[in-house]
Amino acid sequence: MAQITEDSRTESKTRSKVFIGRIVHSKSLKHLEILPKAALGVAKDGTISFLDSSITSAEEARAKYSPSGFADADYITLTPLQFLFPGLIDTHLHAPQWPNLAIGMEGNLREWCENYTDPIEASYSDTAKARRVYSDVVQTTLRLGSTTVAYNSTIHAEATNALADMCLKYGQRAVIGKLCILVGSTRGNWEESSEQSLADSEKSINYMRQIDPEARLLHPCVQPRGGSYCPPELMGGLGDLSHKYNEDDKHALRVQAHMCETTSDRDRALGLHKKFKSYAEMYHGYGMLHSRSILAHCIHLSEMDMKLLKETKAGVAHNPNSNTCLRDGECRVRELLDWGVKIGLGTDCSAGYMPSITDAMRSASNVSRYLAMKTGEEKWILGFEECVYLATMGGAEVVGLEDKIGNFEKGKEFDALLVDVDRVISVSEWDGEGEEGGLVLVKKWVFLGDDRHIKGVWVGGERVAG
Repeated sequence: MAQITEDSRTESKTRSKVFIGRIVHSKSLKHLEILPKAALGVAKDGTISFLDSSITSAEEARAKYSPSGFADADYITLTPLQFLFPGLIDTHLHAPQWPNLAIGMEGNLREWCENYTDPIEASYSDTAKARRVYSDVVQTTLRLGSTTVAYNSTIHAEATNALADMCLKYGQRAVIGKLCILVGSTRGNWEESSEQSLADSEKSINYMRQIDPEARLLHPCVQPRGGSYCPPELMGGLGDLSHKYNEDDKHALRVQAHMCETTSDRDRALGLHKKFKSYAEMYHGYGMLHSRSILAHCIHLSEMDMKLLKETKAGVAHNPNSNTCLRDGECRVRELLDWGVKIGLGTDCSAGYMPSITDAMRSASNVSRYLAMKTGEEKWILGFEECVYLATMGGAEVVGLEDKIGNFEKGKEFDALLVDVDRVISVSEWDGEGEEGGLVLVKKWVFLGDDRHIKGVWVGGERVAG
């Protein structure tokens, strides 16, 4: 039977597939299911047909499932140090800031925006540059295991459309919207009028609906940069636009925005929108706080903010790396989880220096420990199982795709990583036997591994990297 190795790519794009070996995925926030030996069947349409923990070999799988449409399938046996893992979900990444990775993190958020963000984003009036950069962004994040990314673009409709083109070309799921900025920005990084901003936003929305009419990969969104960048007339127009195309769940528009990243950001937003008492109330008042809303950061929240996030089922993109680099503060993830708020992980590149959700898992774990040290309370610490959930199922909930991706439940699309820990530091002392041994291997990959240990990446059953 075929094995997945660094030099072996045996499965066909046109046939169903059955993977036999260790399967790892989240069943709940506290339950990371590790099946030491199981069979996972992927139908020709890219959906998961079965996950069978009673199967221990390809021969058994073939005998049992050949009559069910898997007679001509590729049967792929994983090695003892390999496992299948759900595709990672990045709930917040600034695609245009890609060239700034690893620079400019010495200042605070305002200094970062004025000296790095605004000039690089303004430069995407050059659509050819956008195509070059976004091609690299999408291919690299796929290699790093991000099968779904919620992208921030720029104020340029054509550049935003180029980002959508790249996601469709390389096979990555994405939430994308044209960024809206009218005030509060520098270096020419703003739009001339609310009318222009709204028209260009709708232009990009319609472009994505045209090139991916079934919303197979692309999920357009309305995207104010934040409360301090969009005055009331623009915010109201964006709220109206966010409800315009919601003829069914598949095509419903998402909302992406920043919220409560710093206390000064919060104060500027409320100074511009004076009739509201909290940041979340402001978004809610303009019709942009609902189950398809993705709010980045959410560090300095009031009780009213948390209550509205819970009531509206809006999601939070937790960006521990960038929050640490810019000294924004620590997102109180445990408190949000206790409130029942949806949370996923984001890289926030390039204020975050590493565009990897495995790094975001490490950073989320560390930030939760910083909070424990700062407060003297152990309750803030996130368990390993919780960090994995935030990177997969939690992210799926935040981007509104929890019924489609996030784990290996029957009927979901096969968004997956083939991880090989053979050359991860110190793994040779562990045999990986059983569920406990499997947990060790997963931890070794999350905390010590990188893209060299991702040997295959699938989106909707199609191999897109590795």
